[in-house]
Amino acid sequence: MNALASGSIFGSKLRLVQLARRQLGMAEEDYRALLLRAAGVTSSKALTLRGFDAVMAEFHRLGFVYTESKRRPKRAGGSAPGHPTPAQWRLLEDRARKVGYTGIEDPRFIAWCKPRGKVEHPRFLGGDGLQRVLAALGSWIERTPATPPHEKRA
Repeated sequence: MNALASGSIFGSKLRLVQLARRQLGMAEEDYRALLLRAAGVTSSKALTLRGFDAVMAEFHRLGFVYTESKRRPKRAGGSAPGHPTPAQWRLLEDRARKVGYTGIEDPRFIAWCKPRGKVEHPRFLGGDGLQRVLAALGSWIERTPATPPHEKRA
């Protein structure tokens, strides 16, 4: 059974559990006791999504505060022919924010961008793909100027 079918967590969620543990300065035995008490497991790799939520609630109760990294994510682009310019990347970021995403690194925007740009991540967009995505965002902005994608319409 794979991780998705069993509901196990992986990747960024595992890293967040370890970040909370380090930030709180938890000893190994205290950490294992928290996992057992909150989720009924002795290892973060055995956490399910429900268990992850319970463990994170306990970390928050103990004082864990998650803050976004101040480091800027790597940006795509360059000076090679066919690569988007810095001005085009700024326009893409601006339009993504106008329609309700937190930016081009927002997982929802990445998923929205895949079929339109025909790439796995916006940072891989070439000039043509970027133009398609910018055009789709422009149309979206014209149709619904103030409705973010995650809000339900009444």
